[in-house]
Amino acid sequence: MSYLRSTFALLLALAACTAFSQAPASGDGSNQPAPGFAPAAPAAPAAPAMAPGFAPAAAAAAPVPPAVAAAMATLADPDPDARFKGKMGGTFGKNVTEVLPAGKRVAIVGFRVAFITDNKITAQVRSAYLPGMDFSGARSSFFVELKGVDGTTMQNVTDRAYKDLVALLAASGREVVPMEQLLEHYAGIKQSNRGYVKEQNGQTANFFSPSGMPLFFTHFEGQWGDSGMLDLGNYRKLQEISSKLNAVVIAPVVFVNFARMSSSGNQSGLVARSAETGGEMAMSVAGFSSLYIRTEEFRNGMLMKGDEGSFQMSGAIASPMEFGKMQVTAQEDNRGVRTALNVVGFLGGIPNLGGAARSTTKAIAETSNDAYAAAANDALLRMSATLGKWFAKYPPQ
Repeated sequence: MSYLRSTFALLLALAACTAFSQAPASGDGSNQPAPGFAPAAPAAPAAPAMAPGFAPAAAAAAPVPPAVAAAMATLADPDPDARFKGKMGGTFGKNVTEVLPAGKRVAIVGFRVAFITDNKITAQVRSAYLPGMDFSGARSSFFVELKGVDGTTMQNVTDRAYKDLVALLAASGREVVPMEQLLEHYAGIKQSNRGYVKEQNGQTANFFSPSGMPLFFTHFEGQWGDSGMLDLGNYRKLQEISSKLNAVVIAPVVFVNFARMSSSGNQSGLVARSAETGGEMAMSVAGFSSLYIRTEEFRNGMLMKGDEGSFQMSGAIASPMEFGKMQVTAQEDNRGVRTALNVVGFLGGIPNLGGAARSTTKAIAETSNDAYAAAANDALLRMSATLGKWFAKYPPQ
């Protein structure tokens, strides 16, 4: 049984790591700001009217701030099932929505916000040859770096996102375990250093956790984290915490990106002649993924009975707020040299002597702490409102 459980955990990690291989770099930007909603600071708690489809919060839950109540009604995606999807473990595992009603109590044991601070994207046209024809290919790259935002701002955005998520999950009819009740359970969890930064697939991410909550990873986070695929210690600890708290444990990782990147992709020279890349400033929650663990029986250091799986966000959730300008700082290409060599090659009977076309563009995204925070808070609140609406659609029973 121990062997089967360990094998299952590894299979779950392999299936989930795809969601973490690269934080998506774009959002659709189709949503509009909520009327009267000020992202900068939440209003004082009151007793707002609940949005359609939301059950009243559990008696132990804190009142929903008016700004969060407005988010439920105006910022959440109309179809949360189209945004969030998940599956429990096993080849024929249940849809997460089938087990959501069994979770009357939720513990957000981990909450990691990854702020993307630079993006690089490439496009390529592969060389191709046919009798009497020679296509030399092309390559383009675009790099943009975020400027004007400090770590204090990112920490404040993280703290607010966590508080909003707590309020929105409580509004779905569930009791949310306060952070104070979690602190004693972090003993034994392998923690990561504050200020953890990781570069992966052309992106650099700065990871933050809420003030008072340790930063940690499991094997589930794949190459973005600092745990190996066989390092199951933190994963087992989350199973144990679920058992001790008699609560569903979730531990989201949320990617916040400042840019929408574009690429013509990797194509053959037989169907394409040029490679194109680009980017523009656009704030979005570009990725979200979390474990879902409900332990009924924890024995021999592992979950023996209960539910375990994961859920992810499909597509990016964008904010329409403007928060800065992008400025190109350098551009390079081999157009001149390539043209000259191709002329020489033509005269000498050597086709495509200039080789593949290459271009590189570097840019900076200039913003301020206040402008960045407003847009990031807006995108994160839209994500949390949609997640809360998804949980509310499958209320506890």
